[in-house]
Amino acid sequence: MQIAAERIAPVPLGGEATGAAQAPPLALPGEHFAAAMAFFVLGSLGLVAIAPELAFGAFFGPRVIAAVHLFTVGWIMLSIFGALCQFLPVAIGRGLRWQRLAHVTFGLHVLGAAGFIIGLVEARHGLAVAGAASLSTAFVLFALNLGATLASVRDRSVTWWALAGATLFLVVTPLYGVLLQLNLIDGLGMHRFHVVAVHAHIAIIGVVLLVIVGVAHRLIPMFLLSHGATERPAWVAVALLGAGASLLALPMGGLALDAVGGILAAGGVIAFATQAVMFFRHRKRRALDPGLRLAAAGIVGLIAAMVIAPLAFTRGLADLRLLTTYFVVLLGALSLFVAGHYYKIVPFLVWYHRFGPLVGTRKVPKVSELFSERIATVDGLLLVAGLAGLAAGTHLGSMAITRAAAILFAIGVFVEVIVIAGIARRRPA
Repeated sequence: MQIAAERIAPVPLGGEATGAAQAPPLALPGEHFAAAMAFFVLGSLGLVAIAPELAFGAFFGPRVIAAVHLFTVGWIMLSIFGALCQFLPVAIGRGLRWQRLAHVTFGLHVLGAAGFIIGLVEARHGLAVAGAASLSTAFVLFALNLGATLASVRDRSVTWWALAGATLFLVVTPLYGVLLQLNLIDGLGMHRFHVVAVHAHIAIIGVVLLVIVGVAHRLIPMFLLSHGATERPAWVAVALLGAGASLLALPMGGLALDAVGGILAAGGVIAFATQAVMFFRHRKRRALDPGLRLAAAGIVGLIAAMVIAPLAFTRGLADLRLLTTYFVVLLGALSLFVAGHYYKIVPFLVWYHRFGPLVGTRKVPKVSELFSERIATVDGLLLVAGLAGLAAGTHLGSMAITRAAAILFAIGVFVEVIVIAGIARRRPA
């Protein structure tokens, strides 16, 4: 486990000049992760509060939209940005070019997300617009930082191409957010449901999934000690996800082109799942720890969302409960995948920064000894059961099931936050 932790530290990759100096201070990814988990807690409490709306299928209600953004721009995106700050040296052989700018984008991101969500809930249009502007600025500046970093890398691996695609859609996503806001206020002659669906899927397919494919392509084999698996599915996943998001982003594409984009994106998800299965089959570490099991559950959830998607979007507004169920499964699956990686990333970072330098001078704990795997296993069961219950309750229109499942999911979130906070506090005696 200690060897694996050292492998996550910046080491030479593909002949690119790297080194420990390229790794950011623990504070940079740490602030992103801490804020992300705060949004995770708020999002889980939001699920409990909006259980009646979910059961009713009130997909466009302001409280539902606010809860969705607690998970998307708060929990998921902050986690992604924090992970990229730390692991770019491992992923592409280069650290983030401007670390100070990453602190600035973090501040804009948190303030923007908070302002936008509060503005939605309290119907304060000015605050929502200001928050959206701050979020858009944060996304564009992070894209500039990431793009400048990628431009200096000569080795164009599958991870490089995945992150390059995500960089592009980090700019496109807020543009569609502005378009949606204008549509809600002044009207642009566009169907609201269509704009919402396109905006959500450009962000999820073009940013979230591309980053997940690119970074997981390096981290999952590292965590599993997996060797010998072909990389072809990952290349296919990046190509299909990028193509699908591109078609969705075309402003005059129409429903037919959107359908093709969705099919391509679904193929990308299948290719990503195939790659993950190959990594798991080629692993040297046979026993799966709680983090990897939770990440695997997230991949299964993505496949489930892909199966639901065609029927949900064919029926559209005629079956709001099914449409809501689709988004519950999709965002829940992404949340499980991210939550699973917290159980891998945070212990490694804490061990590397605080205990790694002491190796050879005193006895230090193993990475696995920084937290209780038994509690983490129970936590994973709570999160998975909560998500399954949320999906079932939403689809059946049962407020009782939906609320009970939301409470179960929230308990799982609180348990994970407590465990991760305990890991973050661990220091040498």
